[in-house]
Amino acid sequence: MTTPAEQIETQDVAALVRDQLPPLDGVRPAGRVEISRPTAAITSSRLGIGFETLDRRMFTAEPTYPHLARLGAKWARVQTGWSRCETEKGRYDFAWLDEIVDGLSAAGVETMFSVTFGNALYMPDVPHESAVGYVPIYYDDAIPAWTAFVRALAVRYRGRVTHWEIWNEPNIPQFWQPRPTGGRDYAELARITASAVRAEIPDATVIGGATSLVDPAFLVDALRAGLAGSIDAFSFHPYQMVPEHNLQNMHDLLRRILDEHSPERRIALYQGENGCPSQLTGHHDDWLGMYAMDQVVQAKWIARRFLVDLKVGFDKVFYFHAVDLMERPYRQAGDKINAPVMMGLIHGGSYEPKYSFEVARRVCHLFDDRTRRIELMCLFTERDPAVPQRSTLMASPYVATFERDGSPLFAYWLAEDPQQRSRPAVIDAELWWDDRLTLDRPVLLDLLTGEVYAVEQPPGPARTDWRSRGVKYRLPLTDYPLVLTDAAVVTGLGAKWRGR
Repeated sequence: MTTPAEQIETQDVAALVRDQLPPLDGVRPAGRVEISRPTAAITSSRLGIGFETLDRRMFTAEPTYPHLARLGAKWARVQTGWSRCETEKGRYDFAWLDEIVDGLSAAGVETMFSVTFGNALYMPDVPHESAVGYVPIYYDDAIPAWTAFVRALAVRYRGRVTHWEIWNEPNIPQFWQPRPTGGRDYAELARITASAVRAEIPDATVIGGATSLVDPAFLVDALRAGLAGSIDAFSFHPYQMVPEHNLQNMHDLLRRILDEHSPERRIALYQGENGCPSQLTGHHDDWLGMYAMDQVVQAKWIARRFLVDLKVGFDKVFYFHAVDLMERPYRQAGDKINAPVMMGLIHGGSYEPKYSFEVARRVCHLFDDRTRRIELMCLFTERDPAVPQRSTLMASPYVATFERDGSPLFAYWLAEDPQQRSRPAVIDAELWWDDRLTLDRPVLLDLLTGEVYAVEQPPGPARTDWRSRGVKYRLPLTDYPLVLTDAAVVTGLGAKWRGR
């Protein structure tokens, strides 16, 4: 029998790092970020982590808590598991959920419940005891039982869980059975479930949607059937191998549709689930279009994913998943056994952090709610003026700008498929920031390695010709985020400086 550890692809991570993350050109090594702050010390953040499938016991929660206590993600999405809670009609066992909510809280993480999936006690035709994807509104006996279960959940976790999401990916048949998917039916499920939650927790934040990818037709049908009246936020799962691809359009489209159907009350918008495998083979998610995956590529993807989500403007952002899902067979609706899900920041076999863990940790600690999204000017010229075909038009970096503790942050990267493993280059950047912000000692933070580089301070605002409007720098360019900011910002993260 294959063990979980045997399903993990063997990789020489040190060699991958040497190959894909060489020292940066044109800047001088000055220090390294060594974060000691625990998750509990972060007051608030939009960033969260997936903690789903414990209803099916697909991983063990306890070994993950010490890691989550360091990670810096402040939210965890947890599926409530009706089939695990109610194994005898009318009697609920919430002990396993208590352990999860309490374990996350002790690690400094707040729980967001995903109230989802059916129960074989009330659905005689489900093919597996977990009843994944089977919807209670299609079974007469299940409707009152579902309502009672949700109200019992709300009573149990009143004051402990504030955010309640309804179902998972209701717009695809893998999680919506036994009838065809439809926005109107989902709106009815949302109405029943939200009413049960709010009967016990009137001020609960209720999240709807959790749709697979962007599905505007499904959303419009649900909104026309009254979904807006049931929810405070809408979430969706925009899985894709190039994180930036069309994401602003997705966000703005959903934002417009939600605003049009709820003109008097803003419905928040979440990126509710998104992940990237750390290996090429032996897992469920090869449908993403992978051809050169490894732990370093995964880490690049994660850094880009978090930052593009923050730039685009999601109210909450979740990475899927905390740990690989491999201890039990992975099922969607039906009884088919799928390959494991290998998107974790933590190895499912050993519960040791992957390379991506520390990368995600740097992002979570730097981009908590003390860091605020703000538009600053960041213009780039061609990577190599001698090769005009690689001009700004074809090789323009992706930019996300922020401010933190009175200093600007310029995060930028080359938005090619991370599987291309593009070699580092250099590029001219022209920057401008508000005079209320300070950039007295510019440094460059490499989010993948934790290295901090000194950047030569130009003498002042460039005015060499009529085209110059900011301060010019010559900077490295990589296919993952580098962050230009003031040394005081990275000192606050725990930078250890060389030569001091």
